[in-house]
Amino acid sequence: MPQWMSATFLGTSSGGGPTESRNCSSLVLDIVGDGSLWMIDCAEGTLRQFSLQPQKDTARSLKPSRVNKIFVTHMHPDHVMGLPTLLRNILGFPHPQVVSSRGTLPRIDLYGPAGLRTFLRTTLSLTRTKTADRYAVHELLTSEDIRTLCNNEVLHENEEPGRDVLCGEDGYWRNFAEGHSIRGSVYACAGPLVHRDPCIGFIIHEPASLPAPRKLAILGDTSSAAKLTPLLSSTPGRLSLLVHEATAAHVPKDVDSRLAARSSPSLVASKAQARGHSTPIDAGVCAGKWGARQLVLNHIGSKFPAPSPGSCTGRRVAVIREIERQATEAWQSTPCDFSEEASASVEGRKAKAAYDFLTVQVPLQPNDPVKFDNQRVVTSLKRRWSAHSDGIH
Repeated sequence: MPQWMSATFLGTSSGGGPTESRNCSSLVLDIVGDGSLWMIDCAEGTLRQFSLQPQKDTARSLKPSRVNKIFVTHMHPDHVMGLPTLLRNILGFPHPQVVSSRGTLPRIDLYGPAGLRTFLRTTLSLTRTKTADRYAVHELLTSEDIRTLCNNEVLHENEEPGRDVLCGEDGYWRNFAEGHSIRGSVYACAGPLVHRDPCIGFIIHEPASLPAPRKLAILGDTSSAAKLTPLLSSTPGRLSLLVHEATAAHVPKDVDSRLAARSSPSLVASKAQARGHSTPIDAGVCAGKWGARQLVLNHIGSKFPAPSPGSCTGRRVAVIREIERQATEAWQSTPCDFSEEASASVEGRKAKAAYDFLTVQVPLQPNDPVKFDNQRVVTSLKRRWSAHSDGIH
């Protein structure tokens, strides 16, 4: 395994998107080190994001063909509508002389909540989509899902039977997916989040046998991730990276008078909770309680466009910096729930608001410096943004 794990954001907008500055949710993880990629969520337009990424002709670019696992947090359209087109691209066009038959190992495995199989079977069948290679869907089920599960559906002709992964008595799905590297296996676990519809948060960790195993928490939409705390505390390693949504935020008048006039801080917080979403303060509190080493804010509301690459001033920059400030202050002021990490220094903690094509590096050692791969995004996207100044919108 290379020294760095990485997470690259292909889409960072909430369901109000896509917008001219953000696509909707998709995140790619390069964490196993064997050339393969894991993806979390796949909004409409994700396949196009691969082709638009900076320096796409270099060895550092992410290729759809390298994705072999996709994890879905929930079935809302801004998280799943890109799956059919991405699968069609990865699995290839069928040729009569090369036909993959039932029993062939799937090229790609998908993991997600109840309904993911039906969604793909229906969409691929109605669009007459056929592929050269095969896929399998493994549904993460609760006891309630089992009671209502319909098992008489016919598999798509390019689908391999997937597993029904029933959660444990504690409500968690532990080590249901695995990747192998020279440092040992990398495991995926999952647990429920509070949202207006069923939603999952994923925890990905290295084995306990390592001196300093790394651990990532990638959350779906949520107004509270507290249900994941026991799962997080029972998996090895310190939390190296937390990706937490921050859909709604109050912006003070001195930062942006137009946004400030829309609602008060209390109204913003109550609306976010009612809709199953979080504010930057909620994300910072979660990061503090969990002792996260890095905090990246995702699923940003469509009223908060990303600044133009390279911008240091302007309304957009000021708003995003305010969102980061709110999360950072909450993160720094919230004590950790885990005694072994409670003494960790809060010095240097700074939340980062994600934007499309941001790459976050996860260091090998806990004390290594945190890195954000920003420069290649700045230099490669300026032309795309030439028509959009910070004064627009």
